[in-house]
Amino acid sequence: MDYSKKNTGSYYTPSYLADFITKRVLSFFKDRKRISVFEPSVGDGAFVDSLKCCKYLSIKLDAIDINDKELSKAANRWKKRNSSFTEIDFLEFDTKNRYSAVVGNPPYIKKNFLSDDQIEMSRQIHEQAKLSEATSKNIWVTFLIKSIGLLKNNGVLAFVLPSELLQVQFAEEIREYLKKAFDRIEVFTFNDLMFECKGQDTIVLFAYKKHTVKGEFFANIENQTVLMDESFGLRRNDILVESKIKWTHHFLSSDEVTFLENIKSNLKQVSHYSESKPGIVTAANKFFIIDKETEAKFNLEEYTKPIIQKGLFVNGSVVFGEKDFQDLERSNRPTRLLQLNDDDEISDSLKQYLEIGKELEIPERYKCKSRNNWYVIPNIATKPKGLFFKRSHLYPKILKNTSRAFVTDSAYKIEMNEGYNLDSFIFSFYNSLTLLFSETNGRYYGGGVLELTPSEFKGLPLPYIDIDTNEFIRYVRKFEKKERIEDVLNINDNKILNTSLGLDYDSISRIRNIRQKLLNKRLRS
Repeated sequence: MDYSKKNTGSYYTPSYLADFITKRVLSFFKDRKRISVFEPSVGDGAFVDSLKCCKYLSIKLDAIDINDKELSKAANRWKKRNSSFTEIDFLEFDTKNRYSAVVGNPPYIKKNFLSDDQIEMSRQIHEQAKLSEATSKNIWVTFLIKSIGLLKNNGVLAFVLPSELLQVQFAEEIREYLKKAFDRIEVFTFNDLMFECKGQDTIVLFAYKKHTVKGEFFANIENQTVLMDESFGLRRNDILVESKIKWTHHFLSSDEVTFLENIKSNLKQVSHYSESKPGIVTAANKFFIIDKETEAKFNLEEYTKPIIQKGLFVNGSVVFGEKDFQDLERSNRPTRLLQLNDDDEISDSLKQYLEIGKELEIPERYKCKSRNNWYVIPNIATKPKGLFFKRSHLYPKILKNTSRAFVTDSAYKIEMNEGYNLDSFIFSFYNSLTLLFSETNGRYYGGGVLELTPSEFKGLPLPYIDIDTNEFIRYVRKFEKKERIEDVLNINDNKILNTSLGLDYDSISRIRNIRQKLLNKRLRS
């Protein structure tokens, strides 16, 4: 059977990383003569090559993979007795054996790309571990949970995993599960992307069932040399582990975490001042959001509304107006939302365009299948007054929308609660403290993209102050003239953090330094 990287979620482990993981695991058993090792997704055999170089231990290796071709390659390279290589989906694999070590690089496949049988098997595995269904969003989690059950009482697990383990909300439950299952956990993060997997940061997790030195330990690896000569240092960060700050920020000191938590405890969150909800979910932006040329070609003018598709398309200001939207149109960006109703009369040209959607199998997409008519997008309400774009690069974007445009779910629509106004909210948002907590609340991906989920945005601490219309107008002018966001923060920090919040300049300087440290890590500066 032919399996591609795309549909098996496989991104193979570089040899130097497999060597490092194997060496560290085997050193734990240096006083033993023989051990058993299991690999649940052997892939191209990177760990096989590393294990077979061991001269001081007799290793019984059991390895499986869903890909028969790759499995055969790995088996041919091992060529040792008393071992097995089996073609099977790990979710179906059943054994009474327990192993000294489980090592590997499990596949990365989101739940919606799994078969119904795989989804059900994953559900059962998580249920048996007394974990919620929310933890089964990706198959790597299921591999991790099932592998833990295959360890002996003094076993070691070593996995290459996505950095999601350290930062996404559903992984909080997994981290707690790991802390209960193992005496010692070691997490290695990296300044360089470890794989060709676009946009996916990776970590290495070592977990020891029994250990004389207990706790959670972290190391950030700057480059391959540091890893190979083991010139890194593992550091405990108990306060981080106990707090709600994501484990990706393990390089923050205990003092820094305590400092931030103390300030945060005295502030109200974004959710106190505003209501926010995601924008329009089309289920197929490339089809339902078109440019003016396509609109004219199929005579769709009467069926469309103006829309902002991505945060990349908005300007560098804090106000998005009608002129800005017209600039988008002139640049031939997709700016027209195809909004149809169930009772609309379908013209010949519209029918022609909908046929293109059928050819692209858009009606078969999950969200489209649940609609009365696949082409009628639900929940298109009034145009938003405020916008927060969930993904950003150098800093988050929050805008006042004075244009006619709607927005996709690339942004959260903001409505102010009674007693607060949008101008003051936007002004108050741009201070070093709130931008710092955007880094700790959010998660980031390869390439430095910062993302905040709805709950992460709502949970941002915000030192809100009231400003009048004239001051907001002056602020907009300054924002538009800035060369970098720090030009704005230098002014706002003085007014918001010092004058209003009462922080001294040493504290403000410390906030800025911590934010820069987080930013440098995310952007790999």
